[in-house]
Amino acid sequence: MRRFTWMVNLTLALTLMVIALGAYTRLTDAGLGCPDWPGCYGRLTPPVKDVHIEAAQARFPDAQIDPFKARNEMMHRYIAGLLGLCVLAVFILAQRLRRARGLSAALLALVMFQAALGMWTVTMNLMPVVVVAHLFGGFALLSMLVLLRVELGRDPAGPADPVEPRLTRLLPLAWLGLAVLLAQIALGGWTSANYAAAVCYQLPFCEGGWHAQFSLRAAFSLPLGHETYEYGVLPYEARMSIHVLHRMGALVVTAVLAGLVLLCMRRAMSARLRGLAAAVGVLLVLQVTLGLINVVGQVPLFNAVAHNMTAACLLAALVLLVRQLHVQSGQALHARGRARPGAAYGVAVQGPMKLR
Repeated sequence: MRRFTWMVNLTLALTLMVIALGAYTRLTDAGLGCPDWPGCYGRLTPPVKDVHIEAAQARFPDAQIDPFKARNEMMHRYIAGLLGLCVLAVFILAQRLRRARGLSAALLALVMFQAALGMWTVTMNLMPVVVVAHLFGGFALLSMLVLLRVELGRDPAGPADPVEPRLTRLLPLAWLGLAVLLAQIALGGWTSANYAAAVCYQLPFCEGGWHAQFSLRAAFSLPLGHETYEYGVLPYEARMSIHVLHRMGALVVTAVLAGLVLLCMRRAMSARLRGLAAAVGVLLVLQVTLGLINVVGQVPLFNAVAHNMTAACLLAALVLLVRQLHVQSGQALHARGRARPGAAYGVAVQGPMKLR
């Protein structure tokens, strides 16, 4: 069991590394640093030496070989490949120990689909829909691994958290928060995939007169049929609309999650729930701050990577909070069932009998 827990911890660390490297690769425009897959210009290592660059140029005469971008892309692939092997090891250990079999199988299926998305990202030349799906896959993998780690750390024989029926009413708000956060992550991925992050540099939304050019249809148009999508293919109107939508979404997410955190902190009695709510609140504040720095600083590289990483951690923390609220909801229903007269004897409790 200890080996299983250690492997899950290692896989979690590698997932965070892959998410960070993926963001760094995308933000340094290295997504097509290697035009083929899974190798790089027909090799397993990026062309760095002059002789390798000459051979790669002869093999891909139309390519502009950049050793820096090729190195970034291949480092991302190496760590992603190691992550895939670790997920496979987690699956095998789960089957042997008969713990979390379903979740480990879902993890293995997801990481295989992620590998396919990584291939399509390259072969389809950074098609935005594929890039966003690849981003979602990485975030989902992190959230599922966090759930698995929490499940392994749970002690069934330990003391249960106190029943808190007041928290049951917060479950719909928590699901709403999860839905708007997922939508905001999708908008963030769509903004990055269409190279719209550097369009607006003024607050709160964009430069003056943006509303006259704002178009929902342009923002969600699917740019299909292009030979390559590197550096974006959408016009300014569409990119500006995408960027403005992302900022509007940030306001909605902040309002919903801030309300959820405050209500949880006010109503929760258990240290676990208060800690989860506090973690969501801290990550939310950090994410908003990093977003503002992106605007003011014109998308500095490492700040943008941190913005991506914080979004992934915020999603994982919120998933844990929703899970814990579900646990509380189940405990509250069980407690009400035991409190009903006759429930302990399996007697159905009915309303008052009518005299005829």
